[in-house]
Amino acid sequence: MTNPEDTVPIAPSFLHPASGALILGSDWLLFGGTAATGGLAMPVAMALGFLAGFVGTAASQRILAKDGWGKALGKGFLAGLAVGAPLPIGGTVVGGTVLASSGLHQLRARAAKALADSSQDKD
Repeated sequence: MTNPEDTVPIAPSFLHPASGALILGSDWLLFGGTAATGGLAMPVAMALGFLAGFVGTAASQRILAKDGWGKALGKGFLAGLAVGAPLPIGGTVVGGTVLASSGLHQLRARAAKALADSSQDKD
């Protein structure tokens, strides 16, 4: 078993992991089914995507990441643009950027560190 002191510290990320999950999940849910409607649902999906990305990310950043209102709203606006764009972002540079900037790619390391910290607290 490794010591928590031997692990590399995890740097804070630009976006909270909940924001990253919300952005990628909303995009997948909204634009995964628009092909079934022949594109007719695209304007509605774009508007809902912008609102979901903006409000959800701004709230996550404000509440979970403790960002100030300006930063939270700015990140929410960028997320709204990413989710509201009529393209799936999952396998693109935008999706990779969301993964990297939210720390979702470090989720396993974060979980292991939290588990190690909680087991030390019990001792």
